[in-house]
Amino acid sequence: MQISGIVLKIFEETEKDDLIERIIRIKSFEKDQILDVYCYNKLSFRTGFLKVGEQVTFEIVLRGISVGKKQETQIVLKKPIKPDLILTKDHPFVGVDWIRKDSRTPK
Repeated sequence: MQISGIVLKIFEETEKDDLIERIIRIKSFEKDQILDVYCYNKLSFRTGFLKVGEQVTFEIVLRGISVGKKQETQIVLKKPIKPDLILTKDHPFVGVDWIRKDSRTPK
């Protein structure tokens, strides 16, 4: 299943149940809704390189979670499709470990 939209907000990473979690809030193109996409571990790190206002397409899975006495559906990122979020350490910036590969300056 895929979802596309515009990034509205990128939340800070938090630790939850021995997982690193980040929430990406997007405005969906399909239903014109504001949705939270949950990202875990390595994907949590990579999605930190998204930009607010950037168009994204994600492959997602839906997960049912219990909230009190009711069930809610959580959108979980399986794979970023657009942008591809390939990271590199091959760059001229001092003091910076990783950058997006599409952000490199030409050599």
